[in-house]
Amino acid sequence: MKIAFITDLHIGAEGEMPLGIDVRANFLKALQFVRAMKPACLVLGGDLCYDSGDRAVYRWIYEQLMNLPCAWFAIPGNHDDSVMLAEELHLDHHLHGNELYFSSPLEGYPAVFLDSSKAQLSATQWEWLRDELKSIHHNVLVFCHYPVLPANAEFMDTKYPFRQTEKWLETTHDLPCRMQVISGHYHTEAVALRGNTSLMVTPSTYIQIDPLSPEIKMVKTTPAVREIIVSPGGLTSRVHYI
Repeated sequence: MKIAFITDLHIGAEGEMPLGIDVRANFLKALQFVRAMKPACLVLGGDLCYDSGDRAVYRWIYEQLMNLPCAWFAIPGNHDDSVMLAEELHLDHHLHGNELYFSSPLEGYPAVFLDSSKAQLSATQWEWLRDELKSIHHNVLVFCHYPVLPANAEFMDTKYPFRQTEKWLETTHDLPCRMQVISGHYHTEAVALRGNTSLMVTPSTYIQIDPLSPEIKMVKTTPAVREIIVSPGGLTSRVHYI
């Protein structure tokens, strides 16, 4: 099974070009690449909007997704409004109060989609997640905007990390399954491993952040798309810069 993952689109109003970058064109290039990949599904990893939730932006994104020949899913990031995103992308059946989270097996492979848009999960979401994971006895895909572990990205690890890393480790420590977490937020490519969690951080379709700098330092690249291959032999992944 092949999965495409794109994240941190940061799409603004029509004609808006943050830092001189045509974010809408980048998103469309990413979708074109995804079509050529022919995945089973596409996952949007959050920060769909540039600065804050915008209904017009979500509607435009939804229009582009309607042309995809594969299934797609979306989770919110810290620059999104979870309820607004769910309503405009027609995912509101997955809303739990103000949070958008759900599970959906991908060709029989267990997968959970979390709402980490507040840099943490609510008590209700933690309880739901524990219930989902305790019945899984093999690998599980976890899609989450925030990396649940530090990823050796100095600025983001220090300034904008997931606030519940220790709770994540405590919750997953004794589970029989291995968590394969796919995230964004850091605007860089990174991997981390701790306990039974493997983390893959995915670059943005917009702009990257230098992981070695203690201050925010933007790096312009072409849009990034993560390709994930799940097979009986395990999981492999690579990032394409298109």
